Amino acid sequence: MIERLRPRCIPAVVSWLFLAGFDLAGAARAMDDLSPPRAMPASEPYSLDDFQPLPVVDLDEPDDSPARLDPSLDPSAPSLELSLDPSVDRSPLLLASNPEATTQFELPLEKQIEENIWDRPIDARNGFFQEMSWDNTWLCGGSAPHHFGMFETEVRGTFALPLPTRRHPLLLMPGFAAYFLEGPKGADLPPRLYDAYVQLRWLHKLSPRWSADLSVTPGIYSDFEQSSDEAFRISGHFGAMFDWTPTTKIALGVVYLDRDDYRVLPFAGVIWEPSRDLIVELMVPRPQVSRRVYWHGAMTDETQDWLYIAGELGGGTWAIRADEAADTLTYSDLRLIVGLKRNVLFGVDYRVEMAYVFARKIKFRSDTPQIDPTDTIMLRAGMTY
Repeated sequence: MIERLRPRCIPAVVSWLFLAGFDLAGAARAMDDLSPPRAMPASEPYSLDDFQPLPVVDLDEPDDSPARLDPSLDPSAPSLELSLDPSVDRSPLLLASNPEATTQFELPLEKQIEENIWDRPIDARNGFFQEMSWDNTWLCGGSAPHHFGMFETEVRGTFALPLPTRRHPLLLMPGFAAYFLEGPKGADLPPRLYDAYVQLRWLHKLSPRWSADLSVTPGIYSDFEQSSDEAFRISGHFGAMFDWTPTTKIALGVVYLDRDDYRVLPFAGVIWEPSRDLIVELMVPRPQVSRRVYWHGAMTDETQDWLYIAGELGGGTWAIRADEAADTLTYSDLRLIVGLKRNVLFGVDYRVEMAYVFARKIKFRSDTPQIDPTDTIMLRAGMTY
């Protein structure tokens, strides 16, 4: 089962650019229809004999050399060069009245992505819709008395609202999950459980080195067969990230799960990225080590394949009706995961995982005895657009 509160990186920010600028080539073409202008040296008295024609540049003929005004006309004035080479990188010109706006001279795509990282993830979309994901998880059951199987399907969406600003939006992440239970024998468990929630998440870059992540997730977690107040639960997390070095980040925070077994967990650890192809996340509660693999069709930065191993805390707490009475069921397990994922920039991401599931427990708030299912394996497949 997917841990509902796993931090994602998934947040998104929208920035409006107001373009302004001057077409220098167009201005030169407009002047080409006029007679050559004349200029008089400022250091000499005015005299008709001192007028000298300025050099004329024929824009129809290619010229790789820069056009330079004759410095002899005014020795005290610095020379002016206008580069006519289209391969020269022209950075955006900032407007004094609006420092966030740029002129029509734009950076290449690679530099636009690099400059944009401070404001928002490179895979963030413009507009309200950000992403939609669908995951399916299967825990193998069996016919033995303590075998417990489960199939979970979950759909989640991410949408961005310009609150408080477009550069730092509020993310709305609604989701719905259904669990189909199998076994164990003799246990009074409902055949199905459900999650219906919406996560409100806000990510903010406090400074070039500090960032914050805040979320609150109200939801209904039950079998939909009773109206107990225990079905409504509020979880959330708060964390801060510090860029210690260009390759090392330190995270510290807290996760409130609102479960009967784990109310609060620390959110802390170190993220080490020694190269572009290796990411080590020594994080609690979900450590992960990822290694990029260069397979056919995933050789560019826009399409990447990653192999990873990870640890995960699974389970949850649901309000149920058992023996015609209201009760709460809490299931928990630990998962050692091996996975493969393909990330496609502005496309469809795929992932498949296999895990060994152990330390499994089913607890009730009533006097119903605890159940300890046997270890099992997990298969998971998902996609994100």
